[in-house]
Amino acid sequence: MPSDIPDSLRRLVIDRAGNRCEYCLLPQSVAFHDHEPDHIVPKQHGGITEESNLALACMRCNRYKGPNVGSYDPSTGKLVPFFNPRIHDWSDHFKLKGAIIQPITAEARVTIRILRLNEQDRVAERRSLIDAGLYGQLLS
Repeated sequence: MPSDIPDSLRRLVIDRAGNRCEYCLLPQSVAFHDHEPDHIVPKQHGGITEESNLALACMRCNRYKGPNVGSYDPSTGKLVPFFNPRIHDWSDHFKLKGAIIQPITAEARVTIRILRLNEQDRVAERRSLIDAGLYGQLLS
């Protein structure tokens, strides 16, 4: 599929992310599909193709996120933006308990829900990666 993202910018996004999804932390080396640069603010909402608006996303996170920029927080009912890897630190918003990604903030709650970070198959995959030593060390 042709991309409007220049190779040099694509490489910067991959390298900056440490070759892992910036939402679920799945390493690209174990993914069935290449991770993709995600427009944090989608182009249809005025987002532009530049370093500050791109995050590396696995195929599942990118597809579930789609053109959304946030959702309603299940705890408060308020409209909340998603976790933004360019302005937020993952560990300030999420924590890992076993293979479950738990929210710390409202941004994390909506991100976990819409990106389906804790679907049964994703948790099983994460558990296998943790057991193989391919996931947990990413949090340090």
